[in-house]
Amino acid sequence: MNARRVALECLLTLSHGSASIASVVDSAFGRRPTIDGRERRLVNGLVYGVIRWQKQLDWVLDRFINPRFQLDARHRNILRLGAFQLLHLDGIPAHAAIFETVQLAASRRRKSSGDRKTAGFINAVLRSIQREGTSITYPPLNTNPTEHIAYSLSYPTWLVKRWLQTRGVSWTLAFCRASNQTAPLAFRVNTLLTQREEVCQFLEMKGLPASFSKIAPDGIALKNRTITNFDTTGKLTLKDILNRNDIYVQDESAMLVAHLLSPEEAGFIVDLCAAPGGKTTHLAHLMRNTGKIIAVDTSAEKIALLQKNCRRINAHNVETCVMDATKADLAFIKTADAVLIDAPCSGFGTLRRHPDIRWNKTLKQIHALREIQYNLLKNAAPHIKPGGLLVYSTCSIEPMENEEVIQRFLADFPMYRVENARRFLPTVPLSAITPQGFVQTFPHEHGVDGAFAVRLRRVPIE
Repeated sequence: MNARRVALECLLTLSHGSASIASVVDSAFGRRPTIDGRERRLVNGLVYGVIRWQKQLDWVLDRFINPRFQLDARHRNILRLGAFQLLHLDGIPAHAAIFETVQLAASRRRKSSGDRKTAGFINAVLRSIQREGTSITYPPLNTNPTEHIAYSLSYPTWLVKRWLQTRGVSWTLAFCRASNQTAPLAFRVNTLLTQREEVCQFLEMKGLPASFSKIAPDGIALKNRTITNFDTTGKLTLKDILNRNDIYVQDESAMLVAHLLSPEEAGFIVDLCAAPGGKTTHLAHLMRNTGKIIAVDTSAEKIALLQKNCRRINAHNVETCVMDATKADLAFIKTADAVLIDAPCSGFGTLRRHPDIRWNKTLKQIHALREIQYNLLKNAAPHIKPGGLLVYSTCSIEPMENEEVIQRFLADFPMYRVENARRFLPTVPLSAITPQGFVQTFPHEHGVDGAFAVRLRRVPIE
């Protein structure tokens, strides 16, 4: 099986549709059940790498291609694959990367003179990048920071411009660099069934050293950032090993949210945007599988996935319901002790894990998401009992989706007060709690995904 050909197939699928990178790669593997772990790892690295670095790769390629020459999607992606290997993969010899990439230009059937001509063109471009690629210059940072960061670090120009205006040059550079790193595989330990020490010892025995999370009290992260689900340890892949009922794969920042609801003190919690179930199952474990959780989401497919995850890790106190919480009658939450709105968002805090997000989101979409986020809060707020808790969270770093949504909400619903997250997350770094008492993590400051959360209390009636 030619891993580069599979990677090219994935890249072409992504260039013609709106599917997520993870679903496209998983689908490609599903059609090839015999592909081994080493090849899967290479495919995964090539697809994620090309998508992550595609703007930079195109900048470099355009230095060596006549602007009058129009590349179709297939040949553009073949060249991106070759350039990525030459510029970013130290483990592949340049001659092998070029040879294998050039072979992709040839027809699977009989080679024609056109194939040979195209192969020669691709070979020449990649040879030029091999000789001169590392000396390519970008627009100067001091005079044109937007274009410098957009091309050298591979981000949409509109996003870089936005971050520079709201955060400044130093923050934008640090965030963009950190978000181009591969995130370590992190997972939450179900402390009803085991302890972090036992899981770390188990992983160590499998040749997968892990360490305690520095930010989440029930989190663990693998020390080797290059490990993927397709790596093997003996006869098992890492995916097999982590399919235990006492482990749930989840970023460390996402593990903080459940603690904000004080689930140990609650008898009834509602999760209004619950799928795929990471926070729901965390709440179930912190409640020791007692009381009741009602988990809501917008489709039967999402709820089916949530139910599957609940069964896998023995979350027994969860009831589910298909519902659009922006529109539905939420009177049933009036007896809940706490309500969680883990709102749909841009996901810009998760760029380390989902590099395709940067190319798939627009400012118009973020404006639309902001309205959905506010409508979720607005629809839930009147039904929460006096003294009840409302926790709002996203995996975004955008103030438009975070602080600004909460400011608008508090102006419209003055019966709610912010409770400082520091009291409920005592082990979180001071820099992860804003002066307003919100949680806000960043990959370049805290080594975890970007995330936001706020704990709101409805003021009791006196």
